[in-house]
Amino acid sequence: MKKGASVVVDLGSHPRRVPCLILDRSPEGFRLRGHFRLKRGQVVEVISSDELDSIRCNVVWVGRPGSKQDGEVGLQAI
Repeated sequence: MKKGASVVVDLGSHPRRVPCLILDRSPEGFRLRGHFRLKRGQVVEVISSDELDSIRCNVVWVGRPGSKQDGEVGLQAI
């Protein structure tokens, strides 16, 4: 499953919407690929291209640079 989406980063006073690709989705969360810098424990919102609502998530892992998972993140819905 690959589907377009956006991740809203920095949910404070200056939110930034970054395009990404949903690689996998489960009831517990997502695996995304994109050009963003996220850290474990960070809270973000995922907005799917075909859905009107957003899902708040916690970053649980970030792919290592140079690895097969480079550019990927694992998110847990909260």
